[in-house]
Order: sequence, then C-alpha cells, then structure tokens
Amino acid sequence: MSIVVRYSERLELNLVEYSGEITLPQLHALAAYGARHPVFLRADALNVVRPDANFSVDFAVLDALFARYQELYARLQFQIYRRSAWICLSAAAEGHIVHWTGANDMREALSSNVRMFASFAEAADWLMLSPAELAQVERGEGFSELALFDATADISLRR
Repeated sequence: MSIVVRYSERLELNLVEYSGEITLPQLHALAAYGARHPVFLRADALNVVRPDANFSVDFAVLDALFARYQELYARLQFQIYRRSAWICLSAAAEGHIVHWTGANDMREALSSNVRMFASFAEAADWLMLSPAELAQVERGEGFSELALFDATADISLRR
C-alpha cells in the first residue's frame, strides 16, 4: 500500500512507515528520494513495519537494492555513524527485515549502525530518545510528511 517518510527537525529523526503490500517500484522510489535528498540519508531513522505489511520482493532483489544504497551512501561524508532502528510488527515481513538488517555490513557500506527491535521503547532507548520524545514519536507529533510512495509507486512529495 504505502511507504510514508516523515521527519522531525527537532529530533533530527526520520520516521519511515511501511504498510500493506510493499513493491519493488516503491523501494526504488524510496532510494531515488534519498538520492535527490541526501540530507534524508544523513539523519537517524526509525523504520516501522506495520502489522499489515508484506514485501513482494525476493531476497536477491533486496541485495541488488542494497548495492544501490551503497552507491548513494558512498557519495556522502559522514562524521559519525547514522543509526537506523527497525521495528517489525508484521510476521509476513519479518524475514525481509531480518535479511535487510543482517545480511550486509551496514557500518562499512552505509556508514550506518542498523538494529532490529521488538518495541518502540527499545528502539527509542537505542536512539537516545527521552520518554517524552518516545511518546511524540509514537503519536507522530512534530513530524512533517516528506513523501508518500503508494501501491503504484506514484510519488507524492510534501517537501
């Protein structure tokens, strides 16, 4: 159905939510968004895979997509490692998220420290968010929608 990209300037945090059937064109559109907006790639991220999410992409295709991200990140100069937390609330998508977060060396390839968590609280602790900030994240408060990638991979950019 969709990938929604939100950003909180105050928290310097991307919130990316995946729901419904996630397709390869959507994932390519998300990568293309990062290529056009490298500031997006530099911020820490909380990726939330909603309970209804399912990835209709095989693992070999995910590996090729990883190579695309590696090209994008190679152009950026990182002073510190970016953190990318993943919360997978979907049993159907879990294999894909485990593969994405564990099959590649994210620190070397993407200057990113990537981890999967079972709850918002665990991810927020790792991202060093206060309890009040965690509550804001869970409500989506203070986040501006930057882009929406729907089922047909049509892109609706907010900024």
